[in-house]
Amino acid sequence: MAAKRKCKLCGAFAYDHIKVNTGSFCNVSHAMEWGRKEADRKRLKAAKKAKSEKKKVHAKQKREFYDNDIKTRKEAAKTACHAFIRKRDYGKPCICCGREYKESFHAGHYLESGNNPRIRYDEDNIHGQSDYCNTYQGGNSDDYKGNLIKKIGLEKVEMLESLKGGTMKRTAQDYKEIELYFKDKLKQLTPAP
Repeated sequence: MAAKRKCKLCGAFAYDHIKVNTGSFCNVSHAMEWGRKEADRKRLKAAKKAKSEKKKVHAKQKREFYDNDIKTRKEAAKTACHAFIRKRDYGKPCICCGREYKESFHAGHYLESGNNPRIRYDEDNIHGQSDYCNTYQGGNSDDYKGNLIKKIGLEKVEMLESLKGGTMKRTAQDYKEIELYFKDKLKQLTPAP
């Protein structure tokens, strides 16, 4: 007498079972159905793997694009620079009007950044400035200059003014280096918990 075997599909025990390389079945139709389900499962698994690989490739391409995209790198450099300036000047009064530091303080440029690319990221050119002076007073350059001379000295202010204007072509890598420089300086200002 043959041993009872459990059907892999329905779980019923049978003496005259059908044995195939994937297991034992109580009849041929159950063996064929099991085979179809296995094939479907393998196709689904392969499709999921292909989709996962495609997502990884896409994520890598996206990362590479944004690492080499000048607009993205420029914005990241500006964000890092301004975060450093705000943290550096936290608790100090506005460079123009002397108002106390609040969360709405800006990183205001003495010589505007758009027309002066050579000193756009110069730390002597950027200081904590109230949003009122920066936004509604047009930077309040008269008071800014007087207080800037008191803060960093006439020599440095004249040096900034000598670098005024001009053009400068920066690459995505240049902006990445600027971003990393200011992020590192910000970490040095922020004490570890």
